[in-house]
Amino acid sequence: MTAFFSFKSITKTITLCFLSISFWIQAFDINNFDGKNAFNLGSQLIEFPLGIHMLEPSDLGSTTAIIGIHGSNSEGYEWIYPLWKLNSPSSAVYFYRWNDKDCANTSTNLLADSLKEVIKSNPELTTIKLLAHSYGGLHLLHSLSLIEEIVKNLERDIKIEIHFIASLLSPPKLLAMRCGLKDVSTSFIHLKIFNWKTIQEIDGAFRSYKNDPQELSLPNAVQTRLPEKYNGRKLGHNWSISWVADQL
Repeated sequence: MTAFFSFKSITKTITLCFLSISFWIQAFDINNFDGKNAFNLGSQLIEFPLGIHMLEPSDLGSTTAIIGIHGSNSEGYEWIYPLWKLNSPSSAVYFYRWNDKDCANTSTNLLADSLKEVIKSNPELTTIKLLAHSYGGLHLLHSLSLIEEIVKNLERDIKIEIHFIASLLSPPKLLAMRCGLKDVSTSFIHLKIFNWKTIQEIDGAFRSYKNDPQELSLPNAVQTRLPEKYNGRKLGHNWSISWVADQL
């Protein structure tokens, strides 16, 4: 069932999520990744309440923010190495939890308001990179107009990068009809957009599709096809985030 939220309820949700950040940070620190505990940390990550969550207590004041946006039925483990890899003394890493059981074009205000909070909480920010995977890419795609408005109204110069990773950007017609998904083909002049596409035939999530659902019609997007292998393994759906993290 599609959920509808008033602006007041969304604001309350955001506030509660941010009040809970300190609690979650005490229990979760991305620096605890040791190369073997991705599944354990991932299960903690995906249990976060809806909203934005900072993954390291000392990240405030950074110049770059990295925001991970998960896909449908994510178990979280696929995000651990990438967010650990992208973490640095000058970077703040965040994980955005959203209701992936709902239509991707709902709750876009939650993502927009979360982005505003990240900007407000980090006065030194110069760059924000939003990384979305799988169904999360469709959620981000339908949030771009709101994000563009945020950038246009900023009082300081912040570069926004959009990274779609193995994302469902051209959904099946039945899903598009059920959710009222409209084609997004506008040129977003304030956003730098990257589309990282796996090889469809070896991507377990997309290989059964007649046409590649990762295709994106945005005129200013940089399109990159990922290689067949990553560290000796087949570069499939979930490994794609790690490969992209190594490139950024």
